[in-house]
Amino acid sequence: MRVSASSFRSILRCTSALAVVAAAAVSVPAKAQEEGETISLDTVVITGSRAPQRISEIANTITVVEQETIEEEARAGLSLKDILGQEIPAFDPGSRGTRTNYGQNLRGRSALVLIDGVSLNSARAISRQLDSIDPFNIARIEVLSGATAIYGGNASGGIINIITKKGRDAKPGLHGEVTAGVGTGFNSDEDRDLNGAAAVTYNDETWDMRLSVAGADTGAFFDGNGDMIVPDITQTSTQFNTAVDVFGNVGLQIDANQRLELTAQYYDSKQDSPYGLFFGTNYSGLLGSPEDIEIRDGYESDLDPATERKMVTANYSNENLFGQQLILQGFWRSETLDFNPFPDSSGRFFSASSQKTDFYGYKAAIVTEPLDGLKVTFGSDGDVDDFSATQTIFNPVLSAATGAMDLESYATIGRYPGIKVSTVSGFAQASYEATDWLTISGGYRHQYVKTDIDDFVASTQQAAIALGLATGADTIPGGSVDYSDDLFNIGATIDVGGGSQVYGNFSQGFELPDPAKYYGQGNYAYSAGRYVLLSSVNVDESALGAIKTDSYELGYRYADDQVKAQVAAYYSLSDKTVVYDKTSLLISLQDEDRRVYGVEGKLDVKLPHGFDAGVLGHYVRTDVKDNDDWEAASVTDASTSTLGGHIGWSNDVFKIALNGQHIFDYTDSDDLELEGYTLFDLVGSWKYEPADVTVNFGVLNLFDKDYTTIWGQRAKIFYAAYASEEVFDYKGRGRTFTVSMTKEF
Repeated sequence: MRVSASSFRSILRCTSALAVVAAAAVSVPAKAQEEGETISLDTVVITGSRAPQRISEIANTITVVEQETIEEEARAGLSLKDILGQEIPAFDPGSRGTRTNYGQNLRGRSALVLIDGVSLNSARAISRQLDSIDPFNIARIEVLSGATAIYGGNASGGIINIITKKGRDAKPGLHGEVTAGVGTGFNSDEDRDLNGAAAVTYNDETWDMRLSVAGADTGAFFDGNGDMIVPDITQTSTQFNTAVDVFGNVGLQIDANQRLELTAQYYDSKQDSPYGLFFGTNYSGLLGSPEDIEIRDGYESDLDPATERKMVTANYSNENLFGQQLILQGFWRSETLDFNPFPDSSGRFFSASSQKTDFYGYKAAIVTEPLDGLKVTFGSDGDVDDFSATQTIFNPVLSAATGAMDLESYATIGRYPGIKVSTVSGFAQASYEATDWLTISGGYRHQYVKTDIDDFVASTQQAAIALGLATGADTIPGGSVDYSDDLFNIGATIDVGGGSQVYGNFSQGFELPDPAKYYGQGNYAYSAGRYVLLSSVNVDESALGAIKTDSYELGYRYADDQVKAQVAAYYSLSDKTVVYDKTSLLISLQDEDRRVYGVEGKLDVKLPHGFDAGVLGHYVRTDVKDNDDWEAASVTDASTSTLGGHIGWSNDVFKIALNGQHIFDYTDSDDLELEGYTLFDLVGSWKYEPADVTVNFGVLNLFDKDYTTIWGQRAKIFYAAYASEEVFDYKGRGRTFTVSMTKEF
């Protein structure tokens, strides 16, 4: 990683601005300040060990983003991935306006994203886990940084557990809440965002409920120069997008110890843009005349980018089952993801893929305390992930004549082989308070995974058959492959007095790379009108291997009424690396060591006279071993270092804060570069207590910076074989003003 002079100056300006305001705050007499909810070492979380546990007992870095912070930033116009990118030091910044959260690693590796403990990750490693829920329905987010053995697969970088709002957390009786907001950059009448939400809650000693509906409708996005942002034909953006989130929860307190809870969600987020990229008549823009490519009105497509998800979760708990605590969960999730039309590498046609996932399973755990100071959690998990994918080919004659502005369905073929991943695991985690200052923890998980792959004809050959260019093709054989692994963790927390703790741990993570982008690849020869298979990537000859990660961490945390501080150094090592082919967009797995190491930290301080300030940062380095030498990992998936902070002021009714974040430059071993940038946001609120009304406002990208997002810079590299880089130059949104009003009753 290199820090350029311009990057350094940006950081200096950001830090200096925060320091000046902080100095002004402490130079005036102190005034009583309204206390908000404090994340102390006694705060109870569930993500660390699968059962309720105080932060002081967890030998990992735990960060909690509270409801107040989520509401303030969401009502100011930030998406969920943007909020997490600003509030979690080791979570990579989000690319604003994009639908994807690709490349948003946690400590440089993939994160397991959960809603109330249910995984949003799937066999197909697509990056839409955070296009999953409206922030209106989130109570808090618990983030555990670093690999963890307790949760098993897909958690090599850590866990992001989204805890939803429940009726049991509401005030007694029947209550309601409504909110509505608008945003614009004043660039045109199409530059407008609308959002609204409503919820009803009921809570008494026996049962409780919460039912909510939240929605958002966006228009055009414009960059810092006032130009419409290029439509994202890769992972799609949220321009001209409509989202609806229907969320319901019912809880029954059976008796003093037993509780039954049912949660259901329907989430639908879909783009319907009148604007598209004109690729020139007969795709001239792709075939030597890139100047013919331009944004045009009048775009029509039979398949638009969308995320549709249905999820049901049932939870049962018994606090005293023969002296033990029993926790049971059953879940079902079904989702369909549609993608933007995209050109074939040959330039002959456009197509768009769709994929469907059905995910269901159970979690069971028992928490027992056999000895004073000893708590043991043990149990079993099981789930099935059933995946299928199709590809819609659009009418090649109509599409070519209109430069891909009129896309009419022509044929549907397979995109990836069907995949079913079945997992069964057993685990045990123990925590022992050896003394009043030392807590030791450790655990073990055995994970068994079976992957079933369907027979498949490679998608390129299927497309040729659909277009009448061939009569048939040989099938790539499927099959089954089993994996099993043992994962361990051990750690300790030491109370050094005065509200301070030192902690350290070793933990192992397990990850199965995307099998959809691995299997189903074949080398074919054209003979007598059909394709003959010469060789292929299949289960019997080249089964996909799993990646196991060893992670080490040493940290320090402190909390009192005025100061919250946390810093941790980490190192993780795995013996395999995933490599992407930039032409086929498929993957291979290479036996190359991969290491990620760094330092993350966060400091929040309440200052006199109503001021508060904070700073957070993450230095990260990702290396791949090549011929015994460590080299900087590719810019397409390596994390970038960041530095951010805020300065704010509040009294009983008014609150305002300036937030800043800088992304550092990054250069890999091939001299490919990600160019960093600095963004500032101004957010605030005013509360009129007699009517329980709150007005929130925000100015995002305060200084109207013109920049290409991290995803946009990566897209230029990923898709360079398909079109000129201007097609993938996805800019960040320029200065945007937002205002919203919330009423509670």
